[in-house]
Amino acid sequence: MIFGIYIFLVGLCIGSFLNVCIYRIPEDISIVAPRSRCGSCETVLKPLDLIPLLSYAFLGGKCRYCGERISLRYPLVELVTGLLFLLAYLQFGMTITMVGSMCFIALLITVFFIDFDHMIIPNELVALGIVIGLAINVYLWIGGQYTMFFLSSKSSGIIGALVGSGILLLISIISSLIYGGQSAIGMGDVKLFAVIGLFLGWELTLLTLWLSFIIGGIIGVVLIFVFKMDRKAAIPFGPFIVTAAFVSMFVGSKLIFMLFGI
Repeated sequence: MIFGIYIFLVGLCIGSFLNVCIYRIPEDISIVAPRSRCGSCETVLKPLDLIPLLSYAFLGGKCRYCGERISLRYPLVELVTGLLFLLAYLQFGMTITMVGSMCFIALLITVFFIDFDHMIIPNELVALGIVIGLAINVYLWIGGQYTMFFLSSKSSGIIGALVGSGILLLISIISSLIYGGQSAIGMGDVKLFAVIGLFLGWELTLLTLWLSFIIGGIIGVVLIFVFKMDRKAAIPFGPFIVTAAFVSMFVGSKLIFMLFGI
């Protein structure tokens, strides 16, 4: 129980760092320097202003120096990261699997919000995910006991990367031909599935692909018919992929068993 609390607190701190990444990476600003500032008055924030969750609560969601409202997203990202880290610990225990899953969680949360804001998935994040994913697969190839999800065979991750990104690439090409050169799927989404495949293996990658279209379809229908959004408006697909990947990561095995008896 005590260690679970520690993992949760680590997650909150990582979430605070992810907020920096989400803001700075699309702006091509270093994630190391300069120090964090208020987005309104540009005052450099002190350590007491940067305590995950607590600073936001104590300050009433406002900047200490200018009183401007602070976006609720900042504590939300911290809380979600902390909870997902805790869930990873509870499900996988103190194993290399837990460490791998936490890297995966941090990467996907960053992708979720950057794609939501800017409709891009930065190549830097994809490259980092591929490097970590390949390192995990190499560890497995040389005999490491890495039992993350379905990644239990020496070829599962590589097959997952090829299958996931390959299928989405094919869909992108076909949609581009149908719509006169404008693809419904961005190349960032295609590359993201290479990362997902390396972490999840081919079985859960296929489940993630299927779930992402279902989730995207449901959200799309709600936006069009409830919120009257233009049918031709572009919607970032990355958040749906990330949501589906988290579902596959934690309950994918049970879903596959329920759906297919495998």
